[in-house]
Amino acid sequence: MSTDEAVPWRIFAGIGVFIAVLAVVYWLVSYEDAGTTMLVLASCLALFCGGWFYLQDRKRPVAPVEESVHGDAARPYLPDTSVWPFAVGIGAALTLNGLIIGWPYAVPGAALLALAVTGFVGQSRRRS
Repeated sequence: MSTDEAVPWRIFAGIGVFIAVLAVVYWLVSYEDAGTTMLVLASCLALFCGGWFYLQDRKRPVAPVEESVHGDAARPYLPDTSVWPFAVGIGAALTLNGLIIGWPYAVPGAALLALAVTGFVGQSRRRS
């Protein structure tokens, strides 16, 4: 297993252990059940993801993978610098908050999300 393959599971394992320590400290300081339960569940989720990545890395073949028949044409193109991913995030946040708060947030959020996805796809297809 190369170091690049070990990075994801080590990051998730570290986050899981860190949140577990936070849960213990939180419980000792506050004695609150709800917050401690949420921290423990967050720690379990991070450790679960780390364990899954670890198992996937162990399954990979040791021999180097050959290049694709089509070379770079098989890889998807994404623009280097773009404002569209930021706009997608803002549109998604507004839309999801609008589902909770009300339609005055959801409608502009959905419009921004549609515009941003259209712009991002268009920019990716132009290969500028």
